[in-house]
Amino acid sequence: MRRHACLARVFMSLSLATAVTLAARAGSACGYHDDVTMARGILNWAYPDALHVLGSISSAVADRRLPAPSPAGAPPDLFGARYRETVKALEQLAKALGAAGEARPLSFSLVLIEPMLWTRFEFGEKRMRLRVHATGPERDELVLVSGEVVIDEIASGRLTIGKAHRLGLMRLYGPAVRQAQFLLAYAWIGQRPLAAATPEHTQTGSRSQQGPAPLAAATAGADIRRQSNCWGERRTACPLDH
Repeated sequence: MRRHACLARVFMSLSLATAVTLAARAGSACGYHDDVTMARGILNWAYPDALHVLGSISSAVADRRLPAPSPAGAPPDLFGARYRETVKALEQLAKALGAAGEARPLSFSLVLIEPMLWTRFEFGEKRMRLRVHATGPERDELVLVSGEVVIDEIASGRLTIGKAHRLGLMRLYGPAVRQAQFLLAYAWIGQRPLAAATPEHTQTGSRSQQGPAPLAAATAGADIRRQSNCWGERRTACPLDH
């Protein structure tokens, strides 16, 4: 029995490692240029229930919490306007995160589930680098799954990271302690429009641009405490209560 249990754990570890590797390789294709149906399936295997973000986005659109996407039959984006808008929102988000003044900033990867676009946020000492169109996350790294419209709303100051997480519009995967650190540090971001970022994907953070709102930080802390029995040692997503 012990041998069988050990083999089962090894198999599960190898399966997850294979799924993450495949997800990373699939990340080299994105919906701006390729079909991403298979990539989404692999993502949902590597990160269970990641595709629930799409359902949460649809529900939020129906409830008018998010703007409606482009209607079916809209002309194709031949000149990459949508991609440039998304990159701009990602740059604004990265600048806000770098300016948050967090003593121990986190590096993480974000995948936008509509186009399956992977972006890596790499934090160093007073510096932040944004790698758009990354091939996937680093090993044992915090991973965020969200959508284009969600990041747009955060950049526009109409939605905070904390609320996006509570509504299931953003899911976190990885070590529980990193999930908690991320939400405590950044749940307030999106309370007002994010500052425009420079075109380069390397930013310099400044503590004076924006500071955490006490109420939002306190709310995030209360949410995390309520979820402490859920996180534990789990490494899967653990959405907050609505």
